[in-house]
Order: sequence, then structure tokens, then C-alpha cells
Amino acid sequence: MAKRIKIGLIGCGMISGSHINGYLAHPQHAEIVAVCDTVDENAKRRAEQVLAGAETRANEAAANAKKTENPESRENLKENAARWTEYKDNGVKVFNDFNEMIKTCELDAVSLATPPFVHEAPTLAAANAGKHVFCEKPMARTATEARNMREACDKAGVKLAYQSGGTCLNPTSYAIRDYVTSGKIGDVHYGRLTSYRLRGRPNVDMFGFGRWFLNSAYSGGGTIYDTGVYDINRSIYLLGSPQPATISGIAYRGMLPEYTGDEINDVEEFASVFVRFTNGMSFTYEHGWSSNMAGQPQGIFIFGSKGSFSGNRLFLEKGKWETDDKGNRRRYQGNLEETPLELPDRHFPDKFRDFLNACNSDAQPVSNGDVGQKVTEIMSGALLSAKLGREITVEELYEIEALRTEPTPGWPILSGI
Repeated sequence: MAKRIKIGLIGCGMISGSHINGYLAHPQHAEIVAVCDTVDENAKRRAEQVLAGAETRANEAAANAKKTENPESRENLKENAARWTEYKDNGVKVFNDFNEMIKTCELDAVSLATPPFVHEAPTLAAANAGKHVFCEKPMARTATEARNMREACDKAGVKLAYQSGGTCLNPTSYAIRDYVTSGKIGDVHYGRLTSYRLRGRPNVDMFGFGRWFLNSAYSGGGTIYDTGVYDINRSIYLLGSPQPATISGIAYRGMLPEYTGDEINDVEEFASVFVRFTNGMSFTYEHGWSSNMAGQPQGIFIFGSKGSFSGNRLFLEKGKWETDDKGNRRRYQGNLEETPLELPDRHFPDKFRDFLNACNSDAQPVSNGDVGQKVTEIMSGALLSAKLGREITVEELYEIEALRTEPTPGWPILSGI
């Protein structure tokens, strides 16, 4: 049986509840043994949530085991109940320093439920200690941070995964990727992905979010880092993980009503990005926290020489030639036919189980350090391009990131570099 991965949770704020529930859902594969937050009360509260959640699940599983008539299901419920019950005896350790937790606690992996500005340091500390890392989205604020995280985990031989990979773990995404990478829709030369909200800015139209969302020094950016990361991540997966070569972006902030808070607000509300990949593909991304656009199609569109994807719908080209009475070709009549996707007959894990499976095997998580670095190159490169007013190369992105006086302040859309 696969090893039960011992998890240390770093960050006990708003998003940490999803990490706790994610690991508790897999009692035979994961055990949360420690939590850490610089605010002691947050850490204690989340530790109590782990214990309470495990107790509730144990009681429910035990009750359901008595009701089920299927022997296999009954044994599985009993095993899960026993695993959840162990939390009461083992407890959950509480820390306020992630370095101390990594150093003194018996862990196999850490799960980062922290803001973007607290991703690189704990990842490097965990990797240096031989621990696997699951990271919240976005993986990093800059391409340099992402590269540092990836290289540290690769050097240590540990797995690095991040949260937005969950968008890829389903039969439809798997099938689209197969059609694209196998040549079933021919030469894939272009794609477009559009996603925007009417009004959905953290702490402006939506409340209860950390103040860091609107400060590029902490978040890296606005809409492209918050919501765009999901779509960019999925597109990289569907296209077969191509390497970005050049990036051109524009960014805008100014939708009504304007932000009136006292905190810094220097991130974009809308971004449009054009990416050229080294394999010849190109892709356009449009993302917005705020827009005055309605009724226009949103989603992903992939253009191939033999077919296309419009969202999750597959269209294959089935045209034919018109001929004269001697059989000579006169005119080609193109025709697209919507075709059912050939979906794989297999189970897809959720993002937490995908990470746990990778920790116990030679496989990489679906969204790993390589993918995360490419996604971050696009996001950071887009905002740098918007500031410079021109297209940049990925090599140039790293060079300019290294020139800044502050280590990783993000790319504010109002001030200079």
C-alpha cells in the first residue's frame, strides 16, 4: 500500500480550509500532522478544525459502515473511520515559524496556503529538507521566483505541485490534450482564451479578501494572477506544455467605481496577452476582473489545420471538392462537423490526490514546477510588456527581473520599473 503522506500546512488564513478538507478527504493517503501561521490564533483555529473535521468524518463513516450491505464498501468505510479517529490520539502540532516546523516535525510534504509573497521561501526550505511541496496559486509572483522553486525541488528530487492544476484533472481536458498533441486536429497553430467578469475585484466589488490582492509587491499582479492563472494553466496543459518564447501584453485599470480604500492598489483589472511559443503556436489571453462586455462568447478556442475546439466542443473539417464533368477539381467546399469527443475510460483524482499520488511514485503532478514556471513567465512577462509598451522575449524577462532594486516587487501598472 502507498505510504500515508504526512502533511505540514503553512498558512492558516482564508484558503487554508480548502487544503484541510482536501487532505481529510483522503485519509488513507494523507495525514495532517502540523499547521503553521505567524498569527497564533489562526494556527490554533485551523488545528482545531482539522481535529473536528476528522472526528465528524469518522463518526459518519462508522455509521455508514453499519448500513451498507456491500462488503468492500463496508471495509473501506471502516478503514477510513479508523484513520480519521487516529487524529484524536495523534493531535495536530501548532507552529508560528515554518522553518521550525520543517526542522522539528516529521513531515513528508508541506502544503502552502499562503499569499504569493510567501511561496518561494517555504518552498526552498522544504525542498532543502527533502519535503514535497503543494503550493497555492499563483505558484510565484515572478518567473525568477518560479524558476528558483522549480530548480530547488528538482535538485532535491521532490515533487512540486500547485493548486490551479485541478482544472486539468477531468476526462474532457485529457481528451482535448490528446487530440491536440497527437495531431488528430492537425497542425495546431493558434488559440484564444477569453474570461472576464462584470465586476469582481477583491476588496472593491467583493469583500473578505486579504489586502495583498491589490498590491503588486505581494500579489505579483491583479486579474491575470488571480483568475487568469487557471485559464493559462489549463491552456498550457491542453497544448502539450509548449515553451513561451515571446510575450506581448497590455494592462488596464480604471473601471467604475474606483477603489477608495487606503491601501495600495496598483494592479490591473483587465489584461490582454499574446504569446508566441517556441514550437510555432501562438495564443491570445483576455482576462478581466471588471468589464462592460456582455453577450460575447467566453472560453477556450483552439485552431488546428484539421479541426478545432470551441470550448469543449470538437469540430472536424469534412469538406470536399467540387468537380466538373471530367472530374477536374474546381472549388473546395469546406465544412465543419461537430464530433463527439472520445473520452478516456479512467478515473481522475482531485488535485490533492494527484499530488499525493505523485509523492508516492515517479509521476509528476499534472501541474508541476515546469508548467508553473511557464505560466508565471506568461503572467510576469505580460505585465512587464505592458509597462514597456512592446513585446519581450522570455530571456529578456529574466534579465530585467534581475535588474530591479527590490527582489520581487511585481509589476505595478502605474509606477516605473
